Amino acid sequence: MRGTSQSRAISPVPFAEPDADEDPGRQFVTALARGLSILKAFTHGDTSLGNQELAERTGLTKPTVSRLTYTLTRLGYLACSPQTGRYELGTSALALGYWAMAGSYIRQVATPLMERVSEELNLCCALGYRDEADAVYLEHTRGSGALIMSVQSGTRTPLVTTAMGRALIAVMDRPERDKLFAAEKVRHGAQWPRILKGIQEGLKDYQARGFTLSLGDWEKEINAVGVPLELNDGNPPMALILGGSSYVVDRQRLVEHVGPRLAELAAQIRHGLKSRG
Repeated sequence: MRGTSQSRAISPVPFAEPDADEDPGRQFVTALARGLSILKAFTHGDTSLGNQELAERTGLTKPTVSRLTYTLTRLGYLACSPQTGRYELGTSALALGYWAMAGSYIRQVATPLMERVSEELNLCCALGYRDEADAVYLEHTRGSGALIMSVQSGTRTPLVTTAMGRALIAVMDRPERDKLFAAEKVRHGAQWPRILKGIQEGLKDYQARGFTLSLGDWEKEINAVGVPLELNDGNPPMALILGGSSYVVDRQRLVEHVGPRLAELAAQIRHGLKSRG
């Protein structure tokens, strides 16, 4: 059943700006707060909401709500049905909630295992997820030796040139992959054929070996392998990488030792999450 204001009583989530005493430095961004109030208006059981219902729940005017829902839809935080004109939470909003809840839990299981592998191989290990055209690092560990991968949690790297990104691309469905490629072709212009060739080679590596490779494609002196981490819980897949300086980890070592060890790490993390679930 559709969740509507007529079908059940909903307490509005009225929007209110702080007064001068609460915000003496005038740091409060009204437009942002109004947009967030639209997202907060969705409650358990809501399948979709229209602009009128959102206006009633937030206390904002309908023209203001219309502009906000348009913007949020363009950014992926809402999805609009072309048949009904009603809105539901989009993938960007759902991803925020998922990573907020899952991030801490996954890191508790993954981080000790990643630290062990980093020390064992003296390489950087990272766990991340996709955000539009980027791979975002959720956790990062490194071995005790000197490595040149200066990344940390929150670092963003491009999907199309990194081992993590290619691992995420490997488990995309075809329409999603085609959409990404179309946007990246425009973005990279004359460089796209070279980048696409690297992606295609990475997908072949994944099909043949179970992991992707990036040999200086992101940064010239960085080599890495990546594997997708599918949790089979209905949420977007994550990915793991192991990498470091091309002077200490060449293609042969990646293929023969590092890649298989990374696939083993992914299996260990999945098992640990399943055991705790």
